[in-house]
Amino acid sequence: MMKKLLFLILILTSSLIRSDDLISIYEEALIKDPNFNLNKADLKLNKEFLNQARSALGPRLNLSGNTNWNEYYQERELQNDYNTFSYNLNFTQPIFRLDSWFQSRRAKNNFDAAEARFAYQQQDLIIRVTRAYFKVLSARSSLKTAQATEKAFENRYQQILERFNLGSASRIELAEAKAAFNGATSERVLAEGNLDISFEEINSIVGRKVTLIAPLSETINLSVPSGNLENIVEVGIQNNFLIKEAKSRLQASQSNTKSKVANLLPKVDASANANRRTSKQYTFDGLDSDLDLPFFIPQETENRNFSVQFSLPLFTSGLNSSQRRQALIEEVKSEEQLVLIQRNVTQEIRSLHSAIRTARLNVESLEASLESTKDALDATRLGYELSSRNLIDLLQAERSFADVQNRLSQARYSYLITYLQFKQATGALDPTDLIAVNNNLE
Repeated sequence: MMKKLLFLILILTSSLIRSDDLISIYEEALIKDPNFNLNKADLKLNKEFLNQARSALGPRLNLSGNTNWNEYYQERELQNDYNTFSYNLNFTQPIFRLDSWFQSRRAKNNFDAAEARFAYQQQDLIIRVTRAYFKVLSARSSLKTAQATEKAFENRYQQILERFNLGSASRIELAEAKAAFNGATSERVLAEGNLDISFEEINSIVGRKVTLIAPLSETINLSVPSGNLENIVEVGIQNNFLIKEAKSRLQASQSNTKSKVANLLPKVDASANANRRTSKQYTFDGLDSDLDLPFFIPQETENRNFSVQFSLPLFTSGLNSSQRRQALIEEVKSEEQLVLIQRNVTQEIRSLHSAIRTARLNVESLEASLESTKDALDATRLGYELSSRNLIDLLQAERSFADVQNRLSQARYSYLITYLQFKQATGALDPTDLIAVNNNLE
């Protein structure tokens, strides 16, 4: 019965304690990452700016009303008091507002730019999550190497200590072995600290403490971009979201310039107004309204008017001219910003294209090196068992094997991140790429 209970506890514990993978952290980051949420809010703000700009072209209907208490005095004596009610309904429809039209186009261009920026931030979140994830795996791999090195130097120190106690090793050899062991211990402690620190980046993204993550498989698919580099660059310039954002910002600047020029043109609005006034005034200039007067004292009046309003700015003390020049300068600035981003993206695509090939060759080279190092370790271990190799040789072989393992792991992490960065630069990165990387996790 006790064994069954322990078995059930083990099953429940294993189901509660599970490793986080890239997909689970990314899905959580989509909700909790503050930087991503800031850009999401910025997109919503630009949507409202667009709605506000468009409203300037639509009709407006305003209703107002008031009530007044009136007291009528003669010779400082109150003769009458009454209420006066008035209601006003105003309708306005812009007919010719070219400045408002271009401002609405500017808001639309800025919204398009915000959408491109938000899409880029989604890609950037994939990169940040992956980089933070592999930073933990990298720190874990470095710790494993540091632990292997510490173990090797510790065994070497113990061997020399035994020889020293037997009188076959000098004090200098003992001191050197002790110093090497202490140095390895220091490196291991530092690696443990780096592992703890590496978790903090993921913690800051998802807003909770992540403790377990799945490791990367030792076999990953190493692919390189196919096709002509010039064609890849051309497609990347068309699809890169930073360039799309810069293009939309330029179009927004151009629309703003046209709007400022349109400030010099006439503005035409159609307007309709209805006003109703009700007054409980029973006296008129001291006369009782019940008397037989030659005129009628109305208690309710209503006015209606319809108009077309025309306005043309003739002199604004240089305001319109200054705003037009400012808009032209901002347009030039947006043009240069677009050129700068295009050149940076072109350079980034070319550099990452080369970096992917280099990273792949580096991984393949280290995989071959790992095989030869493993063969050397097996041979050394066999020689140690046959007494043809000593313990120091075995420890050195184990350390070399652990070091190559670490370098290979770092190379694989670097390759995957570089590949994702390349796809981001070409505008092709999406969550399916993260799923592909996640499939390589154990």
